[in-house]
Amino acid sequence: MISYCEQIRQTHSFFRDDRGLFFNETEGFVYRNSVAMPILQIGELAKKLSEEYLAANRAIPWRAIMGMRDIFAHHYGAVDFQELWQTSHEDVQNLEAYIRAGV
Repeated sequence: MISYCEQIRQTHSFFRDDRGLFFNETEGFVYRNSVAMPILQIGELAKKLSEEYLAANRAIPWRAIMGMRDIFAHHYGAVDFQELWQTSHEDVQNLEAYIRAGV
């Protein structure tokens, strides 16, 4: 998961964290897709965690992570770009810090 968190951070850096480009309907798809795929992968990995681990680590919204993965995999047209931006900047950062803390 850490690798995917790093990829998201690197993607934002590559695109100079350009919010205007991210939300641009005709040109922002490459940026958005580059952020969405690692988030999808994080959700895929979360689905492989044991129920015991999920129960013991409630500080992370695992079900929401898995749900976002399902939206990306099955209903990409329904993705809320504002939520994707927020998730990729805040939630992914919190997840990475949590994992690196060894919890």
